[in-house]
Amino acid sequence: MTDTRGDMVGTSDLQKLLTRLSGQVRASDIAQLSDLPRATARTLRELWPTVPVANRRRIVSEMVELSELNLSLNFRQVFLVALDDPDAEVRRSAVEGLWEEEDPAVLRRLLARLAVETEIPVRAALAQVLGRFAELDVLGRLPSQESEELRTALIALLDPREPIDVRRRALESAAVYADATVIAAIEEAYWSGDPLLRASALYAMGRSLDRRWLPLLLDELHSEDPERRYEAATACGELGAEEAVDDLIGLTSDPDRDVQGAAILALGRIGGTVATNVLRRLARSADPVVREAAEEALAEAVFAADPLRPTPW
Repeated sequence: MTDTRGDMVGTSDLQKLLTRLSGQVRASDIAQLSDLPRATARTLRELWPTVPVANRRRIVSEMVELSELNLSLNFRQVFLVALDDPDAEVRRSAVEGLWEEEDPAVLRRLLARLAVETEIPVRAALAQVLGRFAELDVLGRLPSQESEELRTALIALLDPREPIDVRRRALESAAVYADATVIAAIEEAYWSGDPLLRASALYAMGRSLDRRWLPLLLDELHSEDPERRYEAATACGELGAEEAVDDLIGLTSDPDRDVQGAAILALGRIGGTVATNVLRRLARSADPVVREAAEEALAEAVFAADPLRPTPW
């Protein structure tokens, strides 16, 4: 898309822009809120409530979409202000907009929001977005205080008294720690009988990178539930489970499109001669969906085997 950002840094310009957005919400105006300097944060926080709530909802929602379409757009300052919006829908969208952030300062804001948040959809979104910071934590890329606070917050959200939507997202995020507490939580969720918790447990098994789960995952590849087959296929890919290759090849023709795609991508992650040969065949499929997924997976498999080698279909 065309980059229509302006140099909207002054109070007067920001006020005019928000006045326009209080009327008609245009993508071109929203784009001008990208890359706002921190100096404008106070002004933005003061003016933000003057925008009608319906418009605030649309603005933040469209910001999330625009930033996915155009990676050069950065609405961090607006999302941080919107974290404290009185409207839960705005807050949830703001949390979702921060999913790629790696700044410990943003983590502190998210944890502060979690401590006071009461709305379940927002708490679930917070639990989910904290997964990115958990990944950074296990890589040693967070300060010790933030690391401790993050882990404590996620473990607290695994409490069975938490709503299922919150608990399952926290389980997915905390899975990368793979300590005794997390392993026990994955087991409890898997055997809980709740389909949502079980699906999240399967996803968490993959994120844990712990091969103890492989026998369960191999069984789940044959589940009658397509969501469980999907999550199991994805987890096998995360684990690089060569033992799953034959079953995953079978799932590349699964009647469920999502399962089919997950199996193809898992083969790309696992790699090896057998998986790569199957992906080469699928990359010539007449089915455009299969072909595109296979090309992506094949590129990953070939790159993992030899980063300097081009990817011939």
